[in-house]
Amino acid sequence: MAVRVMTAYVAHELNHPLGTIINLANMLSRRLADSAARPKDISEHLRDIKAEAVRATSVIKNMRMLTDHRPTAHESVSLVEVCQDTIARMKPLARSKQVKIRLEVRTAFVRVQGVKELLETALYNFVINSIAALDGANVTSRLVTIRILTREPGETAIQVLDNGIGVPASILDKIFEPFVTTRPDGNMPRSTAASGCRSGT
Repeated sequence: MAVRVMTAYVAHELNHPLGTIINLANMLSRRLADSAARPKDISEHLRDIKAEAVRATSVIKNMRMLTDHRPTAHESVSLVEVCQDTIARMKPLARSKQVKIRLEVRTAFVRVQGVKELLETALYNFVINSIAALDGANVTSRLVTIRILTREPGETAIQVLDNGIGVPASILDKIFEPFVTTRPDGNMPRSTAASGCRSGT
């Protein structure tokens, strides 16, 4: 059971960066075949490919940290940077799906004690779910909102909201169980979700 869970975790977390690398490589090939390709565009694709490769290696690093039972080193993290980096990473997919991603900051307490890479991974998966939920939505404007706010004293939260199809009632009580999915490709369920962590200085 442990091997099954760990294998599913690695497969799920590596699927997104590796898929993005493949898409970026295909785009780069098309640009290189275009006689009008600009060096700036090629450099941007190479930079994005490198960034996704680094994210893939961080999955392995985090996996080793979990299996070795090493204490997690927390540091002061800006949630604004986490959100901005995630939005930048999602731009190609959002553009292709005609989805607008909006960031709202409704609190001055935007720094928390945590692990930036893990927070970005969690947020990335939530946004992926929201974009997937918009695939079947009958709306004129596809919108995903990432909101940073204080829900109660001492707690800062990130909310991910969309105007998509919502969560099926049959899995509503299971959406935070590992690897629960209604999609044949194995991605996480189509849902909106919120993630919070204690604020820090």
